[in-house]
Amino acid sequence: MLHDSYFTLSFIARKARALRNGEYPIFVRITVSGQISEMNLGRSVVPENWDQKRAMSKGRSRRDLELNKYIEVVKARFFEIHNMLVREGKMVNPKILRDHFLGTVEKPKMLCDVFREANEKRKEELERGDIVKATYQRWERCVVYLEEFLKLTQNTEDIPIKDVTSGIIDDFEHFLRMRKGCANNAAVRYVRCVKNVMQYALAHKWIEHDPFIGKKYQRTHTERPFLTETELKSILST
Repeated sequence: MLHDSYFTLSFIARKARALRNGEYPIFVRITVSGQISEMNLGRSVVPENWDQKRAMSKGRSRRDLELNKYIEVVKARFFEIHNMLVREGKMVNPKILRDHFLGTVEKPKMLCDVFREANEKRKEELERGDIVKATYQRWERCVVYLEEFLKLTQNTEDIPIKDVTSGIIDDFEHFLRMRKGCANNAAVRYVRCVKNVMQYALAHKWIEHDPFIGKKYQRTHTERPFLTETELKSILST
């Protein structure tokens, strides 16, 4: 469904669902491009007071006036939700609108949260002896750097992992080199940690696209000279 789909609300007093006291429960019907979803508002009305054309009670009791006010609040909330979804370029359909209204929308997976979940696996690998302590510490440090980077660039310590873009990856690499003073090989190691986390998210279908597609990171080969006899003696004496 397109994110800017037009939607309508209809408020209905359900005769078929009449309560024991004879009142009709009020339902709201959400329609988007032919798709329909309904939900019970938890309110009811005396049948002779319900004006279906105006979708409100014509009674003058305090209870009737409160019902009409609540219906207006419901309308306003649905329009607010719809505008938010359109503004953020997200999908709009009756179920999504209803779930947002009820507050049952599943919270998105967050980048740093998923990173820490991956770090738990690294910890298990460390305990098994599959990785060394320095590798595990790099993973721990990387998520701290990510939080610092997000705070600096987006004024938040975490973002939905599905919002990670190729540009964010490039900016994080630049942050590592410029702000944290990482040499090429250190920066590459940290970025590869992030890549591993994104592939983990992709495998679990928390994201649909891999922001690392087309990116290559090459470590610099360094020649390490042998220690001199003097240097060896210095180490031994220490």
